[in-house]
Amino acid sequence: MGRFFKAFFATLLILIVVFVGSIGYFLLKNHIENPSDFFNEVFNDSTKRETFIVMGVDVKDVKNIENGTRSDTMMIVSIDTGTGKTDIISVPRDTYAKIEGHGRQKLNHSFNFGGPELTLKTINDTLGTNIKNYVVVDYGFVKKVTDVVDGVEVDVPMDMKYNDEYSDPPLHIDLKKGVQTLNGEEAIQFLRFRKGYVNQDLGRVEAQQQFAGAFLSKLKEPKTWLKAPLLLQAYEQYTDTNMPFSTVMKLGKNVGGFRMENIEKHTLPGRAGYKNKISYFFLDENATDKLLRELDLKQGE
Repeated sequence: MGRFFKAFFATLLILIVVFVGSIGYFLLKNHIENPSDFFNEVFNDSTKRETFIVMGVDVKDVKNIENGTRSDTMMIVSIDTGTGKTDIISVPRDTYAKIEGHGRQKLNHSFNFGGPELTLKTINDTLGTNIKNYVVVDYGFVKKVTDVVDGVEVDVPMDMKYNDEYSDPPLHIDLKKGVQTLNGEEAIQFLRFRKGYVNQDLGRVEAQQQFAGAFLSKLKEPKTWLKAPLLLQAYEQYTDTNMPFSTVMKLGKNVGGFRMENIEKHTLPGRAGYKNKISYFFLDENATDKLLRELDLKQGE
């Protein structure tokens, strides 16, 4: 799938995680049995920032991934639980990295060798970070959650027509210009459309922002809360995570103040190149270290 769609999908996942957390907070707050330790974790202000790694895969069963699967998308997500400011740092899948027990290879091979746990360790070892949590998610998640909220209204900027039988998965786009409510399948078409924007990448970014903003508004509607069980089901079905639910709730307890303009995207600095006739992405270690420190993802010397 195109890089644009993959980048958007991380944003949508964040919105759902925040919403799921707010649901959990509401339910537990109103059905308290033995809340002391749990809520101490949720309201622990010693950790102002929650960070996790998003790994995107294209599989039918995200919880029972077979050997041979590689993570197609890897992003570090860091959220300030007080202000809602969110940083998404793209980690190129071809990053030249040392994978424990397998030497130096492309970073995304780590998922093949040891699943999300080894990928988490490899990213930490490569970047010098200490991120503890991950979320693995399948791209079918986007289609599912869009249908759960009864579609998302957007203004399609042009007639969108495109077919590619060789794309993975095959791509068939047929949308008309104008304001309309897109179902899950149409949302995928809208988000994967690449040709025709006058300002090219900027146009696709604007489409991404429009859809994400409209989706966030839909989440905040009272009637969407009635669909909370279905959103929870989608979260359970399409994600696998080691993140404690108390952490998810901590992210979601201030959902009312969450804003799209608070999300900032970054890419680890470096360059593409070849080693032994194989293409890799080579990190600029100094620039990467500087970026991670600016975002409070690394401390110390």
